Amino acid sequence: MSDDFKNNLELALGNAKRLSNKILVNGKLSLSKAEGKISVLNPSTGENIGEAPQCNKVDVNIAVDSAEAAFQKWKKIPARERGKIMLAAARKLEDRKNEIETLLALDTGNALRTQAIPETAASIELIHMFAGLAGEIKGENYPPNIPNTIHYTTKDPIGVVCAIIPWNAPLFLTVAKIAPAIVAGNTVVLKTAEQAPLCALLLCEILQQELPPGVLNVISGYGEECGEPLIDHPKVRKVTFTGSFSVGKIIAMKAAPKLCPVTLELGGKNPNIIMSDADLDIAIPGVIDGMRYTRQGQACTAGSRVYIHEKIYDKVLEGVVSKLSKLKMGNALDTKSDIGAIISDEQLKRTLYYMDIAKKTSSTKVLHGGNQPKGGDYKEGFFYEPTLLSGVPVESPVCQEEVFGPVACAIPFKNFNEVMKSANDTPFGLSAVLWTQNLSRALQFVDEIEAGFVQVNQCVAPRANVSYGGIKMSGLGKEYAFDSMINHFTQSKTVLINRGKSNLDD
Repeated sequence: MSDDFKNNLELALGNAKRLSNKILVNGKLSLSKAEGKISVLNPSTGENIGEAPQCNKVDVNIAVDSAEAAFQKWKKIPARERGKIMLAAARKLEDRKNEIETLLALDTGNALRTQAIPETAASIELIHMFAGLAGEIKGENYPPNIPNTIHYTTKDPIGVVCAIIPWNAPLFLTVAKIAPAIVAGNTVVLKTAEQAPLCALLLCEILQQELPPGVLNVISGYGEECGEPLIDHPKVRKVTFTGSFSVGKIIAMKAAPKLCPVTLELGGKNPNIIMSDADLDIAIPGVIDGMRYTRQGQACTAGSRVYIHEKIYDKVLEGVVSKLSKLKMGNALDTKSDIGAIISDEQLKRTLYYMDIAKKTSSTKVLHGGNQPKGGDYKEGFFYEPTLLSGVPVESPVCQEEVFGPVACAIPFKNFNEVMKSANDTPFGLSAVLWTQNLSRALQFVDEIEAGFVQVNQCVAPRANVSYGGIKMSGLGKEYAFDSMINHFTQSKTVLINRGKSNLDD
């Protein structure tokens, strides 16, 4: 263990202790009014690294009042100046990125090298992108098609934004919500995920050093006690949420009575389709990348339905299994680890539940993984092997429902029409990938697939200025790009001014 790593780990553990039981309101860390506490565990070891406040309606009211008061001043600051402030805040994150990414690995169990370091870098990049585009927040001028009338529109901030994030990529998803909202002139109350609250709180604390008090507020807690009163609050004028469909549906219903606009990035059961003419040198590693195995399958975009043309079925499976066998699973802080730990015992049990269904199906074959490792470095952590199954019926819950764990199903097919029918036969529509060297087939796939994030011959994760979001039960709206800042965090006025008649004698 290098001296630099020891220092980063010491800083991360120190931050975890310092941020325990704290919320960020009106520019300061403080204790919550609620007495309840939520234990925060290191998924790699099961050890307690801190606590998060179990906030209630009283804490929500204080945080929203802080955001509302700050909004009255923040909205009047020119957009370019707001962008400059966010750029300065991003530079502070860069100065402390090592301790941030180390705490991220501790908080989530996501491997430091393959996940935590790239996520931290991507989060900083996303802030830079939104901050740099601040000057483009503007309305439109129209030609004088109405006599003697000036006609234009504005793009104005909405007000207090409620942002609710999950635990699987807490830094990037925090930034994806708060950066465009704040740059557009809104103020934010962020509710962190109770499983991984500390890294998001550290990131926001650092950002707050450049922001006026109250522009960014952070609370934590469970949905019923904290999330619902935040959504219900009459001063909250926008809700943005990433998480499960079941919770997203409740949020939409809660926001509806006050006609509060919502952005929802929900789950998926995503197809990864390999045609017989695919370049297997990229398609085989693409199965592993697309399944997000190095994030333990805990990604909305995970390509967990792997459709493989029957002509190359065995060859692809052989290649995928060979590469999976070379991935190292272990403690998230070990730089040799490709794969870390599942976030919690609860989420591990969810994976075990679906694996139990699969193993009880007589046609199922476990091609790789399928076990919970025991003893040694895995003794107390929440680990599960990267798993690839074959023979699971397409109507099985394992093929139809989002496992949100490292479990993928291989499904053979004969022709394009057959696989497209099966790929679209799901209530979800988040992402989809096709591997082919036939341009015509690729364009047909783009036309016919029912998904909001579509890729051909690659399966990269969403990133800065790439518009991302689902259709059907996978959500409402797009994120991560300039259009999301304009469409979701501003409201428009249409202005008509009758200029009257000029007095030529004056």
